[in-house]
Amino acid sequence: MTNKSVTLRPLERDDLGFLAELANDPGVRNRVVGWDWPLARSTQEAWYDRAASSPTERRFTVLNEAGEPIGMTGLWDVDFRNGNAMTALKLGGSRDVRGQGYGAAAVRAIADFAFQDVGLHRLHSTILATNAPSLRVYIDKCGWREEGRLRQHVWRAGKHIDLVQVGILSSEYLSKPMSVEP
Repeated sequence: MTNKSVTLRPLERDDLGFLAELANDPGVRNRVVGWDWPLARSTQEAWYDRAASSPTERRFTVLNEAGEPIGMTGLWDVDFRNGNAMTALKLGGSRDVRGQGYGAAAVRAIADFAFQDVGLHRLHSTILATNAPSLRVYIDKCGWREEGRLRQHVWRAGKHIDLVQVGILSSEYLSKPMSVEP
């Protein structure tokens, strides 16, 4: 799956070192909803084996134009009967990744796949209320809507933070021309 600035390819065992670095990056850890202990390579391998055999999730490595891994996305809790799935995005925290339009490109690429190839009807995600860049990507740049808010739901950096629920329907996504600008 490719658009102007990113390619999504199925996660491979060779990506586990990069994914461990991504998961352990403090700048990334403080912006994502999920939390875990700092990860070792052996932990990543066990996680990979479990995820690879799941019938309701698919994970993808996000590659930049040069083919270098810059993040991970995927579809989780795929519900074929009702046509919906959760998606999320985790991008590297380096300055050469931030603000370059990769986030919006990756969100669009996974939405294109989910709606046009898989045939899903709705995608949803959750974002920390303090993660302004992700909210801007999903809502302002990719046309998702805030669907709800769980007040003080996540503990991060010594305080409870609201969790914003966002979603988009295939009809909403496919009816809007999307800008590729960052």
